[in-house]
Amino acid sequence: MSRILVISDIHGNLDSLSSVINFVNNYDEVIVLGDLVDYGPEPGEVIDRLREAGARFVRGNHDDAVGFGRDCRCGEKTHWVSLWFRENITNKILDETDKEFLRNLPGRLSLEIDNMIIEAVHGSPASPLYGYLHPDLGDREMCSVLRPSLRLKEKSIDNECPNGKVFLVGHTHIQFLRIVKGALVANPGSVGQPRDGDPRAGYLIINTDTGTFTFGRVKYDVERVIRKLRDLGIPDPYYGFLAQLLRTGIVPPRPCKNE
Repeated sequence: MSRILVISDIHGNLDSLSSVINFVNNYDEVIVLGDLVDYGPEPGEVIDRLREAGARFVRGNHDDAVGFGRDCRCGEKTHWVSLWFRENITNKILDETDKEFLRNLPGRLSLEIDNMIIEAVHGSPASPLYGYLHPDLGDREMCSVLRPSLRLKEKSIDNECPNGKVFLVGHTHIQFLRIVKGALVANPGSVGQPRDGDPRAGYLIINTDTGTFTFGRVKYDVERVIRKLRDLGIPDPYYGFLAQLLRTGIVPPRPCKNE
């Protein structure tokens, strides 16, 4: 039997990551669905903590952007903050060893753990770095982005999912579980920057013995992280935007240029 801790989108938030690891405590495997860096004050420490935990990783779009020096191609609502933060904070904090580690992360993982077949990506099987699997997608749309590695079946599986293929995805920062034509699709939400209106750190526990998927949230000291951002000298509107997002779990509107 294995208890698998699945996490994603830590975004340099060591405090939220530590809270999840300390709270869950009892796990056999850690799977990280990417985006270890950007937006947060301690990307190097996040990398170190996860490597110490023996985690298995896939590369997220922000990891890719930092590692290879290219655009993250993230959503319009946060892209402007990402560009500034990566250039002015993340790239200056991380050393070349950290960036090489990010470059070498795989785009996807195919695992078999206790007879559970798992495919893990950051975005979607069709577009591992950039694809968005939103929880409100219809079955047909969902299947269309699973097709690169899924042979669709007419019969659906139940929540126990003893024999079906499991797809683990991140990127949206929103927890969800869907059963779609023989496949189970799960998103653990975001550890470091939730965007579903709940600012607590999100995670998922998979119990391979029972086939159950249990979502969790952990409260952490958000104000401590905000103080760390302030101590880095981040100016407004970037500081104010990130502080509001961390406090509320909701992406704020972009400030007007004349504000």
